[in-house]
Amino acid sequence: MLFEWLRVTMGCGSKRVDPNQLTDAEIMALKETWEKAKKRDVGQHILRALIEHKPQFRVYFGIPADATDLSEMQQCKQFQVQAHRIQNFLDTAVSTLGFCPIANVLSMAHRIGQIHFYRGVNFGADNWLAFKKVAVEQITKDVGPREYTVLVTEKQASKVVKREESLLEIGQNGFTPATALIGWEKFMGAIVREMKRGFLDEARRNCKEEEEASE
Repeated sequence: MLFEWLRVTMGCGSKRVDPNQLTDAEIMALKETWEKAKKRDVGQHILRALIEHKPQFRVYFGIPADATDLSEMQQCKQFQVQAHRIQNFLDTAVSTLGFCPIANVLSMAHRIGQIHFYRGVNFGADNWLAFKKVAVEQITKDVGPREYTVLVTEKQASKVVKREESLLEIGQNGFTPATALIGWEKFMGAIVREMKRGFLDEARRNCKEEEEASE
C-alpha cells in the first residue's frame, strides 16, 4: 500500500492515454502529407467531395445547383471562399503541431462550431462525420492503396487494415502509410468532435437564454 501511494505521488503511476495525442511519427507524417495535399488545392477537392457525398452542403454554402463539376465550381465565388476557409484552417492547424499543444487547435475548432451555429448551418451528426471522412480521404489520397482503410474502436484506438484485415506495413517517403492515415484519422476526429461540441454548446446556451427571457 505504502509503495503504491509513493509511486503514484511521485508521478510513476499509470497515466490515462489522451486519444487526441499524436506521436512524433504521426506529426511528421501529417506535415509531409499536408505539404503535398495543399499544393493541389486540397480545400477545393474536400469541398467538392463533401457536396458529392452530401448534396445539402451545396445549399449550406450557397453554391449554385448548375455548378456540377470541379471546373464549374471553381468559377463560383462562394465555392472558392469556402474552399479557401477549409484549407486555411487546416494549414494553420497542421502548422502548430509540434510547437503548440493540440488544445490550441481544438479551441479554434470549438470556435468554428460556434460560428456555424450563428450562421444557421444546422449540421446533424452525420454531416460532421461526412466532413471528417472526405477530409481524410482527400488529404491522404496519394498516401497508399485504396484497399486500405482505418478502423477506429470505441476507445479511439486506430489501426490500418486491408480488406482481408492484415496490417499495412509498407514503407513510403520515410513513414508508413499506416502512420499518416492513423494520424489524420485521429487529428480530424479530434477537430470534428470539438467543432460539434462548440456548435452544441452554443445551441444549448441560446436555448437557456431564451427560456430565461420568456420567464
